[in-house]
Amino acid sequence: GVARSLIHDLQVVIDEIYANIKMHVLPDYPDLTWTLSVEVKTGFLDLAVEYRGPHFDPTHPRPLAGDLPESQEDGGMGLNLISALSDDFRYNYHNGMNTMLVRWNLESDSKETLLCR
Repeated sequence: GVARSLIHDLQVVIDEIYANIKMHVLPDYPDLTWTLSVEVKTGFLDLAVEYRGPHFDPTHPRPLAGDLPESQEDGGMGLNLISALSDDFRYNYHNGMNTMLVRWNLESDSKETLLCR
């Protein structure tokens, strides 16, 4: 099975992606539909999110303003959180379709070790 900590990270990442779509895309595209898929492959867990809409590459968030959440402007922390909780965060835009791919390596604890120091 998949570790509980990874399931938690997956839930946080899905929540952050949804919050980003809700805040930045839905106001202009209220009929937007999006798809989410989770797939366990040999050695990896992949989360893919797709939706039609304007080009927006979330893999390059604004740098954090400081070490404390209080020093951060509204917004921007969620995208940094996605990068911190996953092993790979990619984006593709083709023919009006936004695709985000978030990947976790199931054979290492690289992120857990990094975040727990």
